[in-house]
Amino acid sequence: MMRLCAALLCLPGLALADVQPVLYDNLKAQPHRIEPFDTLPSAPEPGHRIDQHWRAAGLTIGERLAGQTVHDTEGFDALRGAPTQPLRVLPGAPGQTFAVAHHAGFGSNALFPVGPKGADLPDGRGEGSAALVFDTPQSAIGLRLHAEYPDPLGQRPAPSTARLTFHHATGQTTDLTLPLAHGVMSLAWRSATGITALTIQTTDPGGIALDDILYDVTPLAG
Repeated sequence: MMRLCAALLCLPGLALADVQPVLYDNLKAQPHRIEPFDTLPSAPEPGHRIDQHWRAAGLTIGERLAGQTVHDTEGFDALRGAPTQPLRVLPGAPGQTFAVAHHAGFGSNALFPVGPKGADLPDGRGEGSAALVFDTPQSAIGLRLHAEYPDPLGQRPAPSTARLTFHHATGQTTDLTLPLAHGVMSLAWRSATGITALTIQTTDPGGIALDDILYDVTPLAG
């Protein structure tokens, strides 16, 4: 996992002015909050269908930001439009927001953004969008993302990309196209301007799942 994060630090385009990639485990070693989606009982897919926003202390997760619209783009959610201020999340249509289920890759519950085909179908779970809004601007955030299971025989499509848009306390945004990989990707970023929200979209054939969102990170003294 550490090797994967180190490789991500070297990818062209990742060292952005307002968002700097850092090691997830380094943030986790500092005081923080984490959302593991484990308040619901463990259940195999399709798991628990969530038709409203997901709320944790200091964090709200929805399908999109208010002011944005969601469009079906070849079975994936695509976000369009500028969000309104103050930033807040909205759910999707019934059966098209989230599912929370046990994920073998994480070994625990995970959040599946649900796309146009709905939460009951494997081709719907993971093809949706997600919007995270923090109660206060964040100097650092992290999350774990799973796209495809390891495929040593090369029999499945290669992982695609995810588009991440960071919304800053200044009102500016930073877009990042993230190449996805097999297995769990542990990702983290710092921002000098404060991250107020993050939206995630994907075109990955296997869909994505999210877990262990890190926020409210407090630097260690000394």
